[in-house]
Amino acid sequence: MLIIDVNHGALDIAKEYIDLGHNVSVWDIYGKLEKDKDFLKNLNYSIENISLISSKEKPDFEKYDNVIAPIHCPIDYDFISFHDAVSELIYKKYGNIYKKFIEITGVKGKTTTTELLHHILKDDYNIFLNNSNKGSITPVSILNHINKLNEANNLDFYDLFIFEVSLGITACGYGALTNVLENYPIGGGRRNALTAKLSTLKNADKGYINKNILDKCGKTAVVKNIKNINSSQNNLTIINSENAEIISKYPLKYKYNNKTIEFSKYIFGAHYIEDSLFALNICENFVDCEYIIDKIKTFEIKNRMNIRKIKNHYIIENINPGLDVKSIDYAINDFADVFDSGIVIVGGDFGCTCEEIDVKKLLNVIEKYKSKNIKFILAGALGKELKKYVDYPYIDNYKLESEYDEDILTIYRKSIN
Repeated sequence: MLIIDVNHGALDIAKEYIDLGHNVSVWDIYGKLEKDKDFLKNLNYSIENISLISSKEKPDFEKYDNVIAPIHCPIDYDFISFHDAVSELIYKKYGNIYKKFIEITGVKGKTTTTELLHHILKDDYNIFLNNSNKGSITPVSILNHINKLNEANNLDFYDLFIFEVSLGITACGYGALTNVLENYPIGGGRRNALTAKLSTLKNADKGYINKNILDKCGKTAVVKNIKNINSSQNNLTIINSENAEIISKYPLKYKYNNKTIEFSKYIFGAHYIEDSLFALNICENFVDCEYIIDKIKTFEIKNRMNIRKIKNHYIIENINPGLDVKSIDYAINDFADVFDSGIVIVGGDFGCTCEEIDVKKLLNVIEKYKSKNIKFILAGALGKELKKYVDYPYIDNYKLESEYDEDILTIYRKSIN
């Protein structure tokens, strides 16, 4: 078999298949081994049984029984995705352990939803959590974590495993597709994020999907994907945030199914309603609704959101690598609705995620709020690029040298260390 893309874990998958008795070749399509000379030294296993194909070569796909690649791989060939390969490997090595997995994918809200799930369930269950706050969220990272826990004889300690996963889910007991706010192209334009993520829902015994995705795709297109790894029909729960009646935008409070749900003063933004609805519906498999509602009241988002009050004004910092044009638009809109006036600092870094930000589209969003009583300050590399088109003040990063006597919202793209 041929396995593609060392960057995203091809060698780890190759080792597993070799252990199962397969002959394996690996195509280093992006030249990872050529660029990173120390990469092989850091592996804790030998690759002597793997036939390596460099980025300068192009393999003959037809000579292999199976081709396995990341779902975003830019090749024109029918391949098995890493999501499905990892599902197969975990099932062969560990049987039905996947039924203890809760996996969250989507474009926005993945990390928050996994943190909220962990916050709600951690007092009643031993939880293993991996999300983008902790490291890689590729499908292969799930297999690697399970292997390490098994090697340390810690696998049986955990009741549940919560994983944030990029571009889809692997085999799991509970799998959610939170949203596809930006349906960006993948695979060099051969596929898109929506179809990629949607195609993996078949891997969940119980699926949870945003109603907006049903509206985009049509129910028929979604339902044909809803089969679990044993090819039996699974349960599908549709999450509709329109059913939530907002009572207050800050502190955030809403009514859902005749229940009142509220967040702490450390949460800002109506988009957290959607994340909490996914968490609430999934957690009802394990604890009762009233308990979930009480836990939501004490939830905070560490490392990404900081809210403090200075005199009579609020300073809200939203520092997030996954910010895109729509999420920035939502954040500014919430700020404008809650506060009559204020300052919005917008900017950050490029290259935080595979999904790069569109400067021209972001510029259109900023210009949309000209009529509001909001002043903009640009920051970072992204702000420097925006500065070419608009005459707003600029600072190097999101930290102001002195506090303004106004409400401030900072929206800054930054990798979380």
